[in-house]
Parts: sequence; structure tokens; C-alpha cells
Amino acid sequence: MSFFTGTTKMVNTSPIPGEADGHNITKKAAVALLHDHEFFLKCDPHYVSHRVLSPQHPDDAASAKRAYQLPAGVEPLGSPVVKLYEVIDHVPNPVWSSSVVSKEEFVDLKDGLWVRIRSPLAVVMETKWTIRERKGGEGEEEGGLELVEEVDITCSKLLLAIVKAQVDNNWKGIHGKIVDRLVGDAKKGGAEE
Repeated sequence: MSFFTGTTKMVNTSPIPGEADGHNITKKAAVALLHDHEFFLKCDPHYVSHRVLSPQHPDDAASAKRAYQLPAGVEPLGSPVVKLYEVIDHVPNPVWSSSVVSKEEFVDLKDGLWVRIRSPLAVVMETKWTIRERKGGEGEEEGGLELVEEVDITCSKLLLAIVKAQVDNNWKGIHGKIVDRLVGDAKKGGAEE
């Protein structure tokens, strides 16, 4: 890592209601929703479009972990092990707005999803999305589920504050769309599988 490169970590957590209209929201349904990549991509408020890219490396888990340099603890499910996307986002900023084309690597996990986003100007974000049992904190109710987003950002120190602000400004809306979909699916009787 260069002297001009900075990193930061962020963790964002949202509660998932235990039920909606008498229908339970299960961990299995919540994880399945994270594995719906098309829905997941469209949760980003800057999303414009995406296309699926062909895998670049062997599809067995051990080879894919080495080839894509997946971090320790990322244990892929399914095939292809790593799903690749090219994503176009429209990113507003104070001076001018721009379309940003990123390459994204998605890995389905037993309890969620891991995503690496490679954007122009050497911006790399690695995010682990997990569905877990909610731990009651001080004054909080225990039980139920929660959505946990753990973000590692690596980029130029000059851009770090801007990228971090984008994540900070967008996470509640993204989490809200995911939770709203889970509640909607439960009301239709589809989140109890």
C-alpha cells in the first residue's frame, strides 16, 4: 500500500422485524434476498444499470478463492463461486455529476453476501453483508434478526472522505429497501420458507 492510499472501516446495522402481519421473517428468507443480486444491485440509490460478466477464473471454490484473492473467512456457496458484474452508477457531486462504471465481484455466503467493488481512481470497497440473530444492547430488545454491513474502503487519501460520506449517506436507504422487501414478502406469505 502506498503512502497516498488510505483505508477505513465502517459497520452499519439495521433491525429486521420478526414478523409482518402474523408471518415470520426468517433468516433463510433474508439470506435468500441478499443472494438475489439483481434486487441487491438496484437497492443502490445511484444505480443506473448492470450487466453480467463471464467468470475469469476456475469455478471450484479453492481455485476461485486464490484467483480472486478472497479474504479469510469468505467461504463461497454455489456456482459460479464468484459472480461478476459491470455496474453503472450516476454519482452526483458538488462540482459535476458523473457516470461511474465499476466491476463488482459477488460471493454468496451461508449467512449473507460478500461484495468487492472496483471503481475508477483505484477505489476498492469490500463489504460483507450478514444476517444474524439480534443481540439486545442497552435499552434494546433482544431477539429477532439484524442486517449487518461491514465495509472496508481503500482508495487515495484525497478521495477517502468523499467515498466514506457516500457510504454513510446511502446505507440507511439501502438497508431500508432490503428490510421493506422482507416485510412485503412476509405479508404475502413468502418470507417464512
